[in-house]
Amino acid sequence: MQLGGCWFDRERGLLIEQSQHDAWHLPRAELQVLSLLVANQGKLVSKHDLKTGTGQHPPLTDTSVARAVFMIRSFLGPQYESLIETVKGQGYLLHGGEAKTVKGLGRRLPSWSRCTVVGLFVLMVGLSTFYWRHIDHSAPTAPLLTTELPLASGQHMRLSLYSNSNTNNTLLFELAERFTQGVLACKRSDWSEAYASLSHDRQVLNITLRGERSGQSVIRNLKISDYRQPKTFIEPLWLQEVGICG
Repeated sequence: MQLGGCWFDRERGLLIEQSQHDAWHLPRAELQVLSLLVANQGKLVSKHDLKTGTGQHPPLTDTSVARAVFMIRSFLGPQYESLIETVKGQGYLLHGGEAKTVKGLGRRLPSWSRCTVVGLFVLMVGLSTFYWRHIDHSAPTAPLLTTELPLASGQHMRLSLYSNSNTNNTLLFELAERFTQGVLACKRSDWSEAYASLSHDRQVLNITLRGERSGQSVIRNLKISDYRQPKTFIEPLWLQEVGICG
């Protein structure tokens, strides 16, 4: 089945990125979650159903389901991560519709008419030129990816990743996964929102936390430098020291 720029091979348990010919052999949690979403495309699938699957294996945990959705979205890429919608407090929904490649544009776009696509492309070029010449670039940009992280208390933390490029974000996704694991280990947290981004040279990780404490809105900005190879940035001890659980 076509999922954005990827092909899902259910029988072999593969998610294949077609432009790069990159194949991901899905772990059990990701395969169970994606199979159920595909089988119920266009319908809400409850967290309970995603956890229990067909009943052939032990049920997944809430953490495993959230992590699986996060990893699937990451592989699909930022232009297609919205195919899987989070229905807060209920579950997830896989939207229908394929994306096809329009010859000559070198990118994947919805299957509109050729004239419409060309017209939009020209318009986008014009708007981009205007943007770079006239718009204040210090204004907030749209996140690369946003996901909801469920805590044991029923609370959710919204994690948003920001990047200056839509490519080469592997390290940012890996760091987001480490941060996610730390958050999902919390029973509760004073923080309800987290924003993360990497510097251009990928040596500085910036994290902003927003939340509420004693009835007052609070914000905390964290900057972590890591010049090692491979880079670690986020470790369990660090998460405890910054009080990620509040």
